[in-house]
Amino acid sequence: MTVSIIERAGPRAMPVADRRPDRGPVRAAWQGGRTGLPDRFGLPRLLRLLVAGSIPPLWYEIAVLHYRGSFQSRYMWLPVAYLPLEMAAGFLAAAVDTPATRRLFRALSWGTAALGAFGTAMHLRGVRRQMGGLYEWRYNGLTGPPVAAPPQVAIFGLVGALGAAGGAREGRGRDLRLLGAFSELLVALEAGHDHTQNYYANPVQYTPVLLAPTLALAQMAAAAPRGPLRRAARRLEGPLALVATLAGLVGFGFHVKNVRGRTGGFSWQNLFYGAPIVAPLQLSGQGLLGLLAAYFDRGRG
Repeated sequence: MTVSIIERAGPRAMPVADRRPDRGPVRAAWQGGRTGLPDRFGLPRLLRLLVAGSIPPLWYEIAVLHYRGSFQSRYMWLPVAYLPLEMAAGFLAAAVDTPATRRLFRALSWGTAALGAFGTAMHLRGVRRQMGGLYEWRYNGLTGPPVAAPPQVAIFGLVGALGAAGGAREGRGRDLRLLGAFSELLVALEAGHDHTQNYYANPVQYTPVLLAPTLALAQMAAAAPRGPLRRAARRLEGPLALVATLAGLVGFGFHVKNVRGRTGGFSWQNLFYGAPIVAPLQLSGQGLLGLLAAYFDRGRG
């Protein structure tokens, strides 16, 4: 009786890929095929959702700071009135992804970028008007309006405009990384400005000043042309972004504890003069942007 070659060969050998141990759904979604929940939404819609969800704490911080300034300039009302419009458009464009909702969100995002540029000029003007002007920039930069705050609003609008585009687009991950890197440097500058005023009473206050520039350098290297530096940076980008996200939440807890520990607890006076409660969430927002960039560019080397 003739035995076929297939019978002699025995059971079909399992391919090498099939013999690999199960990596788990989270790791497989990160390293392998695009089957994770973020892929179902897509990077643009997630950016719209992130921008819209970040506006309430941003709005609160701007409102409190401008209230401290007694709204001396009528222009200080502009971000307070304008940002809720972009928030509503962002949630709408994330929920209903149509050309009309994207156009609306894109227009409002570019308006936010222009608003941030205008605010930067106004804050520089405020510093220049103080005694000594820009020649005493070290003192006036601490006591005057925070110069690093409005540029972050401008970048916020640019991220929104980036998310207003529909479908896949080559280079979106690179643009997101570069915007994030610039914003992270501004976050470090603003955190340094705020923490210098109480002389870094807690060593934990050095965290955003050191972590944000480190993440920025990793993202700039990850956006570079192909090479070993980019590969190394992309391996570090995700973990650093995750640490930044968690560090911002921890900082938020510290600021809440600071306000709560004052006499009167969460009174308006303590919210007004105490540690800015929502400021650390800026670092968390930058971490989330870094996580999105790392996730959607995975496997591209």
